Amino acid sequence: MISVCIATYNGEKYIKEQLDSIINQLDKNDEIIISDDGSSDNTIKIIESYKDGRIVLYKNSFKNVVLNFEFAIDKSKGDYIFLSDQDDI
Repeated sequence: MISVCIATYNGEKYIKEQLDSIINQLDKNDEIIISDDGSSDNTIKIIESYKDGRIVLYKNSFKNVVLNFEFAIDKSKGDYIFLSDQDDI
C-alpha cells in the first residue's frame, strides 16, 4: 500500500492539478492523506469535491508546515510513504 501525504495551506492554485496527477498513479488500495493547515481560500472546497475514498482530509491549524506534514505521516497506513507539496504538479 502507498500513502501520499500532502500538507496544504491556501493551495487552490495547484491542488486540483496535483490531485488529478496523483490519483492517476495510485491503485485502488492506496491513499492520499491531506492535512490542511487552516486554508482560507478554496483549497478545502476543491479537495472535498473529489468523491474518491482514497482521499482523507484532516483540517488543522498548526500554522507550521513541519507539524502539518508530521500529522499527515502519522495518519498514513502505507508501507511506502511519499511526501508531496501542494504545488508539486
